[in-house]
Amino acid sequence: SADSIVLWTNDERHAVVEHCGIDPEKICVIPPGVDLTRFRPLSQRQSKEHLGYGEEKTILFVGRLEPLKGLDILFRAMASLENSKSVRLNVVGGDENSREKTRLQALATQMNLNTSIRFVGKVSQDELPVHYNAADVCVLPSHYESFGLAALEAAACGRPVIATNVGGIPAIVLDGTTGYLV
Repeated sequence: SADSIVLWTNDERHAVVEHCGIDPEKICVIPPGVDLTRFRPLSQRQSKEHLGYGEEKTILFVGRLEPLKGLDILFRAMASLENSKSVRLNVVGGDENSREKTRLQALATQMNLNTSIRFVGKVSQDELPVHYNAADVCVLPSHYESFGLAALEAAACGRPVIATNVGGIPAIVLDGTTGYLV
């Protein structure tokens, strides 16, 4: 019964029209943005030093810890690397006491990835750009993302993104230009 509905992507618009029967004339798509004074390129070396990271290659995941985010897929990819010890996955976000975090930690142990995966937890908005800038790549292995704000934040920090080709992510990640869609 709303007069107008604001959504982030055309993918969301299509879903709302198709699954909810909403009149497309009521829908306005306004993509979100990020604060470019906060999310901007910084020195990778200084960012790694600030966080106490070593010289290893760094993969970053930012988001909620829930099955929809596909971290198990990323863990399997990490386990398949020839030398996973030279790569570090930093998982930023999530509730410290969640069942999903417990499940993911057990999965990391089962895959012998304990020394390759660091569960950072929640960080402040002021600290988040440092994590992006310390990374070599940001990965979003989600089964679905309505928009993928982490991809936009990573791009604003000048970091490439590897993401699943789902939902609104293709609106941000230009395959082969700003990252890769898989």
